[in-house]
This record gives sequence, structure tokens and C-alpha cells, in this order.
Amino acid sequence: MYFAEKVLITRTGKFKEYDLWVRFLTPQRGVLTGFAFGGCRSRRRFCGCLDPLNLVLFKVNSSPGNKYLTLEEGSLICGYPELKKNQAKLGMAVNSLRFVQKICLEGDDSAQLYNLTIDYLQTLEDIPEAPVFLPLLFRAKACFIHGFGPSIDSCRDCGKQLINIADPFFLYAQGRMACPGCMSKAYRGIKVRRDSLLFMNRLRETRPYEWAQWSLSNDLLKDCYQIVEALVGFHIE
Repeated sequence: MYFAEKVLITRTGKFKEYDLWVRFLTPQRGVLTGFAFGGCRSRRRFCGCLDPLNLVLFKVNSSPGNKYLTLEEGSLICGYPELKKNQAKLGMAVNSLRFVQKICLEGDDSAQLYNLTIDYLQTLEDIPEAPVFLPLLFRAKACFIHGFGPSIDSCRDCGKQLINIADPFFLYAQGRMACPGCMSKAYRGIKVRRDSLLFMNRLRETRPYEWAQWSLSNDLLKDCYQIVEALVGFHIE
């Protein structure tokens, strides 16, 4: 297998004196690991691009017998220098990439998650100050577009529309919503505010640069956090 793609490096580490293993998010193949033999000293083949949070064009090949991937060469596309100079933004980016590696596996269709992650990093690079809630919104949308997107427009049992339900329950196991009258002890659910679920639908349709302009209440952020934690805790961890 051979391919050349723009990928985002999420993590690196040494395994011999001059060799590196590199984890990277791809546009179509999920999160992969490749080996850059001589990567610590090869200026011609990698030219200092083998750092986390670098967007890189990699040429990737398979080893004999397809046992592992080798990185033939790479060139830096974007290093997000402004982001990396700001400790708060850097922390947001690193924590978000850890989450990406948690939910995205090798072989996953990662197109939407890849685009969201690049968009998110570019937003952190461009804006003067990043609201503290950006990583939470990133995790929420990452869940929604990578196979854990709930259907919360109406009650799963009676069909009552969310806009008409005062105190809905989010059913994290089914990825649905229930009204108080239909909520059963057999369902795994958490009580949240109607406005919070309406916000989740809004979040799906917007981009990180828009999030940076928002002013969000603590109650809404609390519900958002509970929803994400419930989804991840039940379906992933």
C-alpha cells in the first residue's frame, strides 16, 4: 500500500536512536501509526516536520509483508506557530487531539473528523483569545459526526417535538431523547434542559470560528459536558 496525503501529526516518540514512530490523523483512513526511520536526523526527507500539531504531506508505504507503515518523506504544510506560542491555546489543542485519538481508530472513515480538527486548529491559530469552552464544543461535535450523533428532535416513544418538552431526558445509550411522560427506568438517561438539546442541534450545523463568537451560560455548558461524558463513557470507555 502506498499513498500520499496531508495528515495531522498527533503524537511522536523515539524507538531507536534516530528513529521515530508517528501517529497521525488522515482524511480517509482514521488514525494511523507509521515509522520514520532516520527521522531524527534526516533533513532532506523530513526537514523538521515531525512534531505534534503539524499538518504534513506524507508519502507513506507499507513494509515487506504489510506488517507496518513506513514514512518515506514529509513536507510541512502548516505548523500553527501562533497557537503553539500561546500556552492556553496549546493546551486546548493537545487535549482535543487526545480526544480524537480516543474516538477514531485505524480504518475509520475520518473525513468529517479530519476536516473539523483542521478547522478547529486554524481557528485557534487565528483568533486573539480562545474561549475556555471551545474544547468542550469540539468534543461534542466530534462525537456527533463520528458515529455517536444523537437523534433528539422528538421523543423516541410518543414523538412529541423537543420544542414542546419542558424537561427532556437525553438517552445516551440509544442516542435519543424522551419526554418526562415516556421516561422509563429501563432507559439510561440524564435530565437536561430543553435549550441545551436545542443548542446541540445548532452546534452540529456550525463551525469552530463561529463558536469563538458565542457567549454561553454555565447551565448550558454543564449540560453539554454531561451529554458528552455520558456518550463517551457508555460507548467508548
